[in-house]
Amino acid sequence: MSDVTSKVGTGRLLSRPSALLSVKVLVWSIFLAFIGPAHGFNDTRQLDPEDRSGNWSLGFAYTWQDSLYAGESYRTDFMPTFTYTGKRFFLDTTDFGWHAIDNGRWQLDIFGSYFIQGYNDHTFFSDTGEVRDDNDPLKGMERKNALEGGIELTRKTSLGRFGVQLRHDVDGVHNGGEVRAQWAKVFRDGPWQWEPWIEYRRLSSEKSDYYFGVREDEVTDTRPAYSVDAADTWGIGIATRYTAWKQHHFAANLAYRNYSDTITDSPIVTEHGVASVNLTYRYELDQLRIPRDAGDFNFFGNNGNPTSLRVAYGCTTETKFNEILRGNINCDGGGGTRLGSVFAGRKLSDDVFTLPIEAWLIGGVAWRDENGLQDNFLEGVLAFKAIYRRFPWSDKVETRLGFAEGLSYADSVPAIEKEKAEEKDRRTSHLINYLEFSLDVSVGDVFRKENLENLFFGFYVHHRSGIFASANLYGNVYGGSNVNALYLEWEFP
Repeated sequence: MSDVTSKVGTGRLLSRPSALLSVKVLVWSIFLAFIGPAHGFNDTRQLDPEDRSGNWSLGFAYTWQDSLYAGESYRTDFMPTFTYTGKRFFLDTTDFGWHAIDNGRWQLDIFGSYFIQGYNDHTFFSDTGEVRDDNDPLKGMERKNALEGGIELTRKTSLGRFGVQLRHDVDGVHNGGEVRAQWAKVFRDGPWQWEPWIEYRRLSSEKSDYYFGVREDEVTDTRPAYSVDAADTWGIGIATRYTAWKQHHFAANLAYRNYSDTITDSPIVTEHGVASVNLTYRYELDQLRIPRDAGDFNFFGNNGNPTSLRVAYGCTTETKFNEILRGNINCDGGGGTRLGSVFAGRKLSDDVFTLPIEAWLIGGVAWRDENGLQDNFLEGVLAFKAIYRRFPWSDKVETRLGFAEGLSYADSVPAIEKEKAEEKDRRTSHLINYLEFSLDVSVGDVFRKENLENLFFGFYVHHRSGIFASANLYGNVYGGSNVNALYLEWEFP
């Protein structure tokens, strides 16, 4: 899609920001750097709306839904999920925000949300690598997901939670917004929760037209131009949540949405209503709660858990992630591009699934040196990391093995990812899944310097991945990139 989008029938042009450090990377950098942030991977409703436990969770979500669009019968989606339920800040993978007001009667949230409604030539066939046929109703059309910001006011009563939400594109994708009004009530019975809900949405003309309209330059013999005005949708559903053994949380959300004629009259829309099923599982970490000062533990304000700081530098390689793990470490095929990064970490737990594996939250910023292939740029990362250090020889030379899973947002798509995508006729994405493998040893133990025992030297793989095009969140990207890097990391107990 070009950097300029047109509104059919009005002659009005909407330009997209193109500065090196765009609004999008600013917002995501804030998110990835300090974790600030809300309700659900779109419609999973996997969290209790009154949960303020301050716990972190890692899990996954699977979604099946009827497709609104012509040429598609249904869509599926799978992706990792990350949650944090603090008294002030909250995070639920695609949504993040701040409880500005939160008491027994009122709740006011300021939030950011990654709105997932996009499609492209690979959306439905992403798992096979195919593209849409030439006669497909959506052939040649592309719509992107959008980062939106908003505010939500909720009134808490004995009859349930009544909320009004205003949100708007802060990403320059559709330049529109919407108003949402909803009711929901949670019924509790031991480890079970049931939450019926009703929701109304009013989409602005800009947002409706972007996702459901047809532009003049997209007209074909069977696809006429169509401009969409402001439109309405209604939704109803019920979420079920179950907690097993305190830390294992399962959820299911059944939903049905109906769309107004303004949308369904579009030549690329065939359904008035769609059903969806969202299934989630998350593991809640048995979190360390060591206060730094007197008073109650608070992850952001009064946290005495161990921390870490890592600096690294390395080279891009076209070698696959699994081959690197088997020892094939090189800088081949990377076009001379390199990466320097700084990561900070905070320990969350001493064990995972009762195993002697530590859980850490890590966040970092990387500088991508593209060696003249394109402009250099920044990348932000947020991830959960598992660290194992109880090797038989660790009493003599402390050794750590690590693996991380999270999100990576790059201000530009790395040159090697663009090259691979062009070769395979696939898409690229700024936001993508992040994996990391690391291995290091204590510098102090190696050189018998007690004052350097908490300094580690090692190797890590910086991996961006589309999870084999299985996630609409990442734009159905198939492929990614790898960087082999050396680092020094300091732990501060």
